[in-house]
Amino acid sequence: MDPARPNDPDPSDPFNPERADHAVLETIEIATEGEDCDECVRKLRRPLMKVNGVRDVKVDLKHERVIVTFDARKTHAPDLHDAILKSGYKPGATAD
Repeated sequence: MDPARPNDPDPSDPFNPERADHAVLETIEIATEGEDCDECVRKLRRPLMKVNGVRDVKVDLKHERVIVTFDARKTHAPDLHDAILKSGYKPGATAD
């Protein structure tokens, strides 16, 4: 909030109506356990791409992690976590 204009909406507020048509993209890395083949990539990528707001999913087999770019106004990290669990894999403690 601008102290000189206390009644103006905060431009960083994602619910600001002036920003309603703009995506708020975030990228996160989620550690996973048990993925070690190309079939695993398909099993993880498909359910994550179905989550509303997900723009891109990259699976890093070597480091057992998933890199997800999503619109934070449409989904949240717990939704991604749930999609991984539903795919048969589980989030790991830390990414290598």
